[in-house]
Amino acid sequence: MNSLRHGLRARSVLLPGEDREEFEQLLAALQDQYQPQTPAEQHLVDQAAIAQWKLVRAEVFQARSYAEDPSPKASNAMFSHMTLVTGRLERTFLRAYKELERIKAAREKEREEARKSQEPEKPVGIDLYWIDPETGERTLAAQTPRPGVTNYPDLQPQPPSPAAPGEPNPTPYRTTG
Repeated sequence: MNSLRHGLRARSVLLPGEDREEFEQLLAALQDQYQPQTPAEQHLVDQAAIAQWKLVRAEVFQARSYAEDPSPKASNAMFSHMTLVTGRLERTFLRAYKELERIKAAREKEREEARKSQEPEKPVGIDLYWIDPETGERTLAAQTPRPGVTNYPDLQPQPPSPAAPGEPNPTPYRTTG
């Protein structure tokens, strides 16, 4: 009889007089948010939607009950009972919500890792300098190309310095610092 009176333990989610479209909108919003991909995930979304729907129903029922019998004795009994019912529904909703959030975060992490694994590793550029032991002047001897870098601001073209007889001429690029 309790399930027929307020529907909190009813087998069907919707009671006569409740708007099926409203419930379906609530369920659709949760499905859009969590995008369940397995029957277990769909069950969690359904649980969250049903718990949320029944919480609203409990609030409506409580308001109607107070309107019908505002006596302190009836109010106290109703408050005690509704506190238990709403507490259970809130715990059900929060358990489903937390699990869905955990699944969503794990799925996002997997997508991020998959995206990163598809990106080629960017090679590190290496600069090789020759340092004149007498003057301490650094001269760029070799450089590996860096992807996406076309201008090296720390390098300025310099005219070739005359080499001593018998020594190779260094590259015409020198650092400014």
